Amino acid sequence: MTRERMTEQELDATLAALGERLAYPQPTRVADVVRARLREPRTGRWWDALRSPRYAFVPALATLAVMLLVVVLATPGARAAATEVLHAWGIDIFRGPPIATPAVTAAPRAGLGDLTTLADARLRADFTLRVPTDPRLGTPDEVYRGLADATGSHQRITLVYAQRSGIPLSHEPGVSALVVEFRGRPDEQLIGGKGTGPDTKIESLTVNGGRGIWLEGAPHLFFYRDESGMIWTETLRLAGNTLIWEQDGVTLRLEAQVSRDEALQIAASFR
Repeated sequence: MTRERMTEQELDATLAALGERLAYPQPTRVADVVRARLREPRTGRWWDALRSPRYAFVPALATLAVMLLVVVLATPGARAAATEVLHAWGIDIFRGPPIATPAVTAAPRAGLGDLTTLADARLRADFTLRVPTDPRLGTPDEVYRGLADATGSHQRITLVYAQRSGIPLSHEPGVSALVVEFRGRPDEQLIGGKGTGPDTKIESLTVNGGRGIWLEGAPHLFFYRDESGMIWTETLRLAGNTLIWEQDGVTLRLEAQVSRDEALQIAASFR
């Protein structure tokens, strides 16, 4: 059997003749079918009847039913009866164990550095960290480790003491006392000249063998010099009575609403 190559005209004629012999569905007009379906009467649905003005009270009744159920379930005797009724409807109510309130953890306080532990602060500080042993303060509730200056070469450790008996709370939420320690020495001349208000009392004294300053009232700024002699400034957090002293090249600061003598007693307990 030999095959001959057909010309384009012969191919067109052959395909046209073949198409006339093929059976295929007659074309339909989709738009006409859709219009006819839309004109067909719709069967009513049961919830369409709720839109009638005759049933306008149904939402109010449903709300009252939910409120009644809540009240009933709050009463032990009625709750038992309601449980039986709901069980008959195929609804079971099970009592679970009480859910414990999540414990509130200490949130980092702005500007104090990273929240850490006392052991970690002792290990990382670039000086000997001292902690008061006076029973009025006890163990610090929070410990922070930050930077004492912009160079980042020295550490600043802050001990936060929450509410303590006999020591009023400060404006810092839930805090009675604050202890801050870092390398440096307080500048008494600058503190007396620029860092305090007119109603603040300033007194120079000796604390644990070193120079100290007692600020009573509402001091605003605290000036100190680092080991290179550069002057730095810091805001007193609690804005209350403050005892500042230098000990072995380290500046210690106690902020608390206590008297001068009480502050000296607490300072003497630092170990």
